[in-house]
Formats: sequence, C-alpha cells, structure tokens
Amino acid sequence: MSDQPNNQEEKEVDLVPVFTWIGNGFKNLFKAIGDVFKGIGNFLVLTLLFMKKHLVLLAVLFLIGAGLGYYLDLQNKKSFNAILRVQPNFNSAAQLISNINLYQSLIEQEDFASLANKLEINEEQAQTLGSFEIEASYTDNELLAEYDALARRSDTMALMNFTFEGFKAAKRDIDYEFYKVVIAGTDREVVNKVSEPAVTVQDNSGIKALRQSAKENNAFDLKVLEYQLQETDSLIASYQKAIAGNSTSGASSGTNLYLGDQKPSDALKDLFGQKSTLLYKISEAREDKYKFAKTVNVLSQYVTKGSVEKKHYKIKLAFIFLGCGMLLALIPLLWSYLNRLESQRK
Repeated sequence: MSDQPNNQEEKEVDLVPVFTWIGNGFKNLFKAIGDVFKGIGNFLVLTLLFMKKHLVLLAVLFLIGAGLGYYLDLQNKKSFNAILRVQPNFNSAAQLISNINLYQSLIEQEDFASLANKLEINEEQAQTLGSFEIEASYTDNELLAEYDALARRSDTMALMNFTFEGFKAAKRDIDYEFYKVVIAGTDREVVNKVSEPAVTVQDNSGIKALRQSAKENNAFDLKVLEYQLQETDSLIASYQKAIAGNSTSGASSGTNLYLGDQKPSDALKDLFGQKSTLLYKISEAREDKYKFAKTVNVLSQYVTKGSVEKKHYKIKLAFIFLGCGMLLALIPLLWSYLNRLESQRK
C-alpha cells in the first residue's frame, strides 16, 4: 500500500517532458509565423526603397502607359459596333461562319474592293469597316431545351451514357442554334447598312431542298392540326347540347368519339383541354412557317458606340508600363549580382 503514492508521483513526473515538447512546438510555430510576417515586411520595405531610388523612371513610364491607354480609349469610343443575334436555318451555320471569316480576311488583306462588292457598298465605305466576328450565343436553358428535344427523339438506351454535360462538350462550332455577330467600323451608317447583308446566306442546292421539305412538312402539320381542331369543336358543341338537354343523345349527332364511362361534363372538360393543346401546337407550327421564310433570321440587332466590353486601357497599360520600368531598373542590379558571383567563383 505504501508504494502507491510513489508510483503516482513517478507518473506525474513523466508527463513533464510531454508538456515541455508541446510548449516548444507552439513557440517554434509562433516564431515561424513571426518570421514570415517579418520577411513580408522586409520585402515591402526593400520594394519601397527600390521604387524611391528609381521614382523618376517609374513615374515617367507609368504616365506614358496611362497616356497611351487614354488615347486607345478615345479611339475605341470613335468606333461603332453592330451586334446581331441570329438563328441560321437549314444547316446554314457553317456557311454563315465561313462568310463572316471571309469578310474578316478581306479586311486583314486590305482588299476593300472585294469586300465592297460582296456587301453591296462602295470601296470608300468598305474602308471604314474594322472587323467581323462571330461566336456561338447560348444559355444553359437553351442547350437544355435542345438536349430535351434530342432525348425525346432518341432511344432511352442510347442516352444512358450521354449526359447533358457530354452533350455540351460534343457540340461543334456549327451545331449551335443561335450566334452573335459583331461588326465594327468608324461610320455608324455603314455599320448599320452592312449588318443584314453580312449575315445573309445565299441558298445552295442543299439549303433549297431542306427549305422545301420544311415548308411541305409544316403545311401538312397545319392542315392536320386544323382538322383536329374542327373535330374537337364539333364534339364540344355536341356535348354542350347534351348537357343543356340533360341527355347524352346530342353526342351521337356529331362526330363519334368513344370516351368510356365519363360523364358529359367530364368529357367536355377533357375536350377543352385537348383544344387548348391543339391551339398551342397550331401557334408553334405557324411560328415555324414564318421562321423558315429566311435562311438566317435576325433575332436582335443594335448599334453601340465603342466596345460593349469595357477594356480599361488606361489602367491596364499604366500598370504594364510600370512593371516594365521595374524590370528595367532591376537589370543593373541583376547584372552586378552576377558579376560579383562570377568573381567569387574565380
């Protein structure tokens, strides 16, 4: 029994090195953190001293960059951009992209005579044009609608390993439904004038065939839907007479349609729902009819002064020139350091 206090005392003594080790660990950690902040502070001080020593050079280059940026901003504000959102039909997206790239190529080659001929303007007006750009314009909701339409037409097994993300990744530049075309120039009237001709695609044999097929299918769909609407209206009139006369005999006088054991009032409700669906489909078919009138539909078009995207040339170029100035000032220091290193090795 007398040995128990001694054993307990030995156990307590054995814990002392552990606490000492933990304390030293925290001390070293805080020291390391302090050294990091000290190093950052020393670096900032050295940087400020370096900038003070070369203040004139850095200030001159900073002002040159800001002045050049200011000039570019002024030039940018003198330009005009026509921005169009278009919808190519009949697989004409590839031809549209090719046309826009051709116009840009003619500008880069300074072949304004050919550009003027293609856009039906004179050569002097063509020289005011600066660039032609085209890119896909879409939102995830629009792509999701395309994916849903594809899923409805495809086999379920084929879609098991074809996710929406995979659908987005598999799209090529010519596979999108909408595109944004940007035409830049220094003359607002010319930019506005060439907007629609620039996105016009001439019909070839393939486009003509697809257009004719679309028109015929659309006419057939409209004819079928309008016939179904007439039959539905006839049934609605018959059931309304049956309900008014508290009898279903009026239903037999119209177009025959078996609706099971439904009451006339329930059948009438279903018929109104069917009519609403038919009206919506007819509306969509009529929209397609006018949408297919042109190879490329212009959905929106507006002209802006200057670039829509703010370039911030003044700030960007000012800091770029400041960085270049610091690099120039560091070259002598680096050169002297290399010379000292070389002499020490000798």
